[in-house]
Amino acid sequence: AATMTPTEGRNAAPAIHLTRSRPEPDANVEAGYASLQGNQFDTARRDYERALKADPNNVDALLALAAIAQSQGRSADADRYRQRAIDADPRDPAAQAASLGSSASGDPLANESRLKTLLASQPESGPLNFALGNLYSRQNRWSEAQQVYFNAVAADADNPDYLFNLAVSLDHLRQPKLAAQHYRLALEAAQRRPAAFDRDRVKLRLAELQP
Repeated sequence: AATMTPTEGRNAAPAIHLTRSRPEPDANVEAGYASLQGNQFDTARRDYERALKADPNNVDALLALAAIAQSQGRSADADRYRQRAIDADPRDPAAQAASLGSSASGDPLANESRLKTLLASQPESGPLNFALGNLYSRQNRWSEAQQVYFNAVAADADNPDYLFNLAVSLDHLRQPKLAAQHYRLALEAAQRRPAAFDRDRVKLRLAELQP
């Protein structure tokens, strides 16, 4: 059977979330996002770097560059971009989630406490719930992970990585019917937005889950 793991950590491309915090997003950010949809990571990287030249505190660009760096195995660069995003806007939930949800950042207990504190004031934040789910999944706390991944999906039902990680948690909890449903939804969403997971492995796992 294929062993599925959530899309986060050093060896998987983290989900890339744009905060869309400005009324008219930078054209280079938009171009970078379009490149990501085509899995053109080097082109996307250049687009986002151009956005940073125009605005060094562009959180969307910083978080995207962090995710690209992580996916390419450049963990130190990813950490640097995440820290710059936090410095640029300490209150931004996506920046907080990217920093606290990183497997390389800090003490897990401290990160869990911080994420819960942030969620107390922003319980419907998709990035924060997703980050907490990733923290739980690294500790094999699948029931708790499933609950917060569900909250992330409720916040952004068309996010392929939210759907995929929810499916993985359900898979680990031996709920094959629900897991298969969300794997399918994740594949459908991945046709519309960039996704970190391996689609072929998801299709293989779906085949294994069929009765």
